Amino acid sequence: MSTSRPPLSRNPTAPKPPTIISPTAILSETASLTGTHPITLAANSVIHPRAKLVSTYGPVKVGEGCIVYEKGSVGLLTKVQEDGNGVELGRGVVIEAGAVVEARHVGQGTIVEGGASVESGAVVGKHCKIGPLCTVTEREVLPNFTVVYGMNQRRRDRPGLEGLKMKGNERQVEVLRTLIPSHIAKFRSG
Repeated sequence: MSTSRPPLSRNPTAPKPPTIISPTAILSETASLTGTHPITLAANSVIHPRAKLVSTYGPVKVGEGCIVYEKGSVGLLTKVQEDGNGVELGRGVVIEAGAVVEARHVGQGTIVEGGASVESGAVVGKHCKIGPLCTVTEREVLPNFTVVYGMNQRRRDRPGLEGLKMKGNERQVEVLRTLIPSHIAKFRSG
């Protein structure tokens, strides 16, 4: 009596999403891009090792100069948004380690700090800052220059330093270009 069975797969492969990736994007070999909807990475965007872009329930668009750090997650994790749109990050958005972003839109120059959560359908304005472990609730709309801190308290920053912050972001991308080997070919569709 034969007891041979086909070997079990240890790691079932997730669906490979259609991708549009700029040649100047930096995409770590150990980043995770999964889903069935398109994932778009604009010029000079940086996806760190073990960062996740999930397009299972809608498209993901990462804007120019965005940085998604280790264990950061961008994309709808549980359900489809009513308008059928996915998640869009504006220019120069930074998603720090362990942060989860399911927002419909995150505006230019916004920083989502470590462990923070921006829930499904939220709209975050330009140059906002979501503090560590803070939450922007489902369908919440944050005006430009809002800072979420502490026990989800809110305040507004005064505009005026956006240009310097964006310049710092550009410099950070250039430093990361030298530190993270890019493996765009591994993730290209087609």
